[in-house]
Amino acid sequence: MDLIIRLEGFEQRFGGLRYVVRHSRLIGGERYEAAREWEYNHLGVRTAARQDPRRGGWYFEWIGEHVSKPCRDLIHTDGSVGTDINGSSPYLPLAPSVPHLIESHALADNVAAWRPWPVGNPTADAVALLDGLVDVPEASWGSSRWRLSDSVAVMDEDTWDSQDPRRRTLVWSRDEAGHRQMREALDASRSGAGGTTGAS
Repeated sequence: MDLIIRLEGFEQRFGGLRYVVRHSRLIGGERYEAAREWEYNHLGVRTAARQDPRRGGWYFEWIGEHVSKPCRDLIHTDGSVGTDINGSSPYLPLAPSVPHLIESHALADNVAAWRPWPVGNPTADAVALLDGLVDVPEASWGSSRWRLSDSVAVMDEDTWDSQDPRRRTLVWSRDEAGHRQMREALDASRSGAGGTTGAS
């Protein structure tokens, strides 16, 4: 019954929703941009559902991200969104709810036009020196955290690699005030100086 309720609730609330999420990263000193389409539908009578022996309840497949991948996009009867990595491994929760996932996508798309900064250190160290960053709880959860100011956006996310688990920090800035704030924070972190840098 829980599975039927979750399937029907997903279809009634999100069925037919489609959007494109733009992403921007700085890789090897060059800006990389991508756009991925997401579709919020399950597969009708062909929707696969399985019991979850570890967490209890059930999870079912939905279309999700339009990209070639070995894993499946899944929804759990506990409300979380997850995957199974390779199409057959145990359920792995990725977000606590569909609305959390959508809000995170909205922020990623919004900052895609901003200036991306190099991933990892020293950028991650510089973030600790920034003033004015506010948590965005509706788009954040344990493995993914968004923080924003007027000119800087930061997302910390855990990688999926069980052999090399780590936290990755992605940073974007907009307008000259944000770029200046990031440059000052990077300079301060490289020199080992303390203190904070405020947006101007």
